[in-house]
Amino acid sequence: MELENFKKNMEILNPIQANKYRQRYIDKYINTQSRYYPEYIETLHEFSDGLCYTGYLWDFLKSPIHIHEEQIEKYRSKLKQVLIFWDNNSRDRIYIKDYWKFGKKTMVRVDYNLFLDHAHFFPEDVYLTDETLQWTIVFTHEDDINNRRLIMQVGL
Repeated sequence: MELENFKKNMEILNPIQANKYRQRYIDKYINTQSRYYPEYIETLHEFSDGLCYTGYLWDFLKSPIHIHEEQIEKYRSKLKQVLIFWDNNSRDRIYIKDYWKFGKKTMVRVDYNLFLDHAHFFPEDVYLTDETLQWTIVFTHEDDINNRRLIMQVGL
Protein backbone atom coordinates (compact mmCIF):
# COMPACT_ATOMS: atom_id res chain seq x y z
CA MET A 1 0.00 0.00 0.00
CA GLU A 2 1.27 3.45 -0.87
CA LEU A 3 1.52 6.14 1.80
CA GLU A 4 -1.40 8.15 0.45
CA ASN A 5 -3.70 5.11 0.58
CA PHE A 6 -2.43 4.27 4.05
CA LYS A 7 -3.31 7.77 5.23
CA LYS A 8 -6.89 7.18 4.12
CA ASN A 9 -7.10 4.27 6.59
CA MET A 10 -5.95 6.21 9.63
CA GLU A 11 -6.99 9.27 11.56
CA ILE A 12 -4.70 12.12 12.51
CA LEU A 13 -5.80 13.49 15.87
CA ASN A 14 -6.24 17.22 16.16
CA PRO A 15 -3.35 18.94 17.97
CA ILE A 16 -5.34 19.53 21.17
CA GLN A 17 -6.30 15.84 21.44
CA ALA A 18 -2.78 14.76 20.59
CA ASN A 19 -1.23 17.03 23.22
CA LYS A 20 -3.67 15.79 25.87
CA TYR A 21 -2.93 12.12 25.14
CA ARG A 22 0.80 12.76 24.97
CA GLN A 23 0.77 14.53 28.34
CA ARG A 24 -1.37 11.81 29.94
CA TYR A 25 1.03 9.22 28.51
CA ILE A 26 4.04 11.04 29.93
CA ASP A 27 2.35 11.42 33.31
CA LYS A 28 1.60 7.71 33.45
CA TYR A 29 4.58 6.01 31.82
CA ILE A 30 7.57 8.35 31.91
CA ASN A 31 9.81 8.92 34.90
CA THR A 32 9.94 12.69 34.84
CA GLN A 33 11.77 12.63 38.18
CA SER A 34 14.88 11.16 36.59
CA ARG A 35 17.83 13.49 36.96
CA TYR A 36 18.37 13.34 33.17
CA TYR A 37 14.77 13.98 32.10
CA PRO A 38 15.04 17.80 32.33
CA GLU A 39 18.19 17.82 30.21
CA TYR A 40 17.10 15.45 27.44
CA ILE A 41 13.32 15.91 27.23
CA GLU A 42 12.12 19.05 29.00
CA THR A 43 14.82 21.30 27.61
CA LEU A 44 14.10 22.10 23.97
CA HIS A 45 16.90 23.07 21.63
CA GLU A 46 16.73 25.19 18.49
CA PHE A 47 17.27 23.23 15.29
CA SER A 48 16.69 24.12 11.64
CA ASP A 49 13.21 22.55 11.89
CA GLY A 50 12.22 24.15 15.19
CA LEU A 51 12.44 23.37 18.89
CA CYS A 52 13.10 19.72 19.71
CA TYR A 53 14.39 17.65 22.57
CA THR A 54 17.52 15.55 22.21
CA GLY A 55 16.59 12.34 24.05
CA TYR A 56 14.04 9.57 23.76
CA LEU A 57 11.06 9.17 26.05
CA TRP A 58 11.66 5.43 26.20
CA ASP A 59 14.92 6.07 28.06
CA PHE A 60 12.70 7.15 30.95
CA LEU A 61 9.97 4.50 30.68
CA LYS A 62 8.75 3.26 34.06
CA SER A 63 9.07 -0.51 34.65
CA PRO A 64 9.27 -1.73 31.05
CA ILE A 65 9.64 -5.36 30.12
CA HIS A 66 11.51 -6.27 26.96
CA ILE A 67 9.64 -8.28 24.36
CA HIS A 68 10.41 -9.59 20.91
CA GLU A 69 8.69 -9.32 17.56
CA GLU A 70 7.10 -12.74 18.07
CA GLN A 71 5.09 -11.25 20.94
CA ILE A 72 4.10 -8.28 18.81
CA GLU A 73 2.63 -10.70 16.27
CA LYS A 74 0.63 -12.47 18.99
CA TYR A 75 -1.15 -9.20 19.75
CA ARG A 76 -2.63 -9.07 16.24
CA SER A 77 -5.82 -10.78 17.39
CA LYS A 78 -6.02 -8.83 20.66
CA LEU A 79 -5.34 -5.20 19.77
CA LYS A 80 -7.62 -3.11 17.59
CA GLN A 81 -7.31 0.67 17.24
CA VAL A 82 -4.08 2.11 18.60
CA LEU A 83 -2.77 5.60 19.13
CA ILE A 84 0.75 6.15 17.84
CA PHE A 85 3.17 9.00 18.36
CA TRP A 86 6.94 9.49 18.26
CA ASP A 87 9.69 11.57 19.78
CA ASN A 88 10.07 15.24 18.92
CA ASN A 89 13.50 14.87 17.33
CA SER A 90 15.08 17.10 14.73
CA ARG A 91 15.84 16.18 11.14
CA ASP A 92 19.27 17.67 11.85
CA ARG A 93 20.00 14.60 13.99
CA ILE A 94 18.22 11.97 11.88
CA TYR A 95 20.19 10.98 8.81
CA ILE A 96 17.60 8.80 7.09
CA LYS A 97 16.24 10.20 3.85
CA ASP A 98 12.49 10.96 3.82
CA TYR A 99 12.21 9.95 7.48
CA TRP A 100 9.28 12.16 8.47
CA LYS A 101 6.07 11.14 6.71
CA PHE A 102 3.94 12.90 9.33
CA GLY A 103 4.44 15.96 11.51
CA LYS A 104 6.79 15.47 14.42
CA LYS A 105 4.08 16.23 16.98
CA THR A 106 1.38 14.26 15.17
CA MET A 107 -0.55 11.45 16.81
CA VAL A 108 -2.49 8.97 14.71
CA ARG A 109 -5.21 6.43 15.37
CA VAL A 110 -4.93 3.32 13.22
CA ASP A 111 -5.71 -0.37 13.28
CA TYR A 112 -2.89 -2.29 14.99
CA ASN A 113 -2.57 -4.81 12.18
CA LEU A 114 -2.43 -2.08 9.57
CA PHE A 115 0.32 -0.40 11.57
CA LEU A 116 2.35 -3.62 11.79
CA ASP A 117 1.99 -4.22 8.08
CA HIS A 118 3.07 -0.64 7.28
CA ALA A 119 5.39 0.30 10.15
CA HIS A 120 7.91 1.57 7.59
CA PHE A 121 5.77 4.71 7.20
CA PHE A 122 6.60 5.69 10.78
CA PRO A 123 9.76 6.82 12.54
CA GLU A 124 11.78 4.02 14.12
CA ASP A 125 10.93 5.06 17.67
CA VAL A 126 7.17 4.88 18.14
CA TYR A 127 4.89 4.70 21.15
CA LEU A 128 1.67 2.72 20.93
CA THR A 129 -1.22 2.77 23.35
CA ASP A 130 -4.98 2.96 23.17
CA GLU A 131 -7.43 5.54 24.42
CA THR A 132 -7.52 3.94 27.89
CA LEU A 133 -3.74 4.24 28.30
CA GLN A 134 -3.77 0.94 30.21
CA TRP A 135 -0.78 -0.36 28.28
CA THR A 136 2.00 0.77 25.99
CA ILE A 137 4.33 -0.82 23.49
CA VAL A 138 7.45 1.05 22.42
CA PHE A 139 9.42 0.20 19.30
CA THR A 140 12.92 1.67 19.47
CA HIS A 141 15.66 2.07 16.90
CA GLU A 142 18.09 0.16 19.12
CA ASP A 143 18.95 -3.53 19.10
CA ASP A 144 19.28 -5.66 22.20
CA ILE A 145 22.36 -7.71 23.03
CA ASN A 146 21.16 -10.44 20.64
CA ASN A 147 20.84 -7.98 17.71
CA ARG A 148 17.04 -8.04 17.90
CA ARG A 149 15.03 -4.85 17.80
CA LEU A 150 14.52 -3.45 21.27
CA ILE A 151 10.79 -3.43 21.98
CA MET A 152 9.38 -2.61 25.40
CA GLN A 153 5.96 -2.83 26.94
CA VAL A 154 4.15 -1.89 30.11
CA GLY A 155 0.83 -3.57 30.78
CA LEU A 156 -0.89 -6.04 28.46
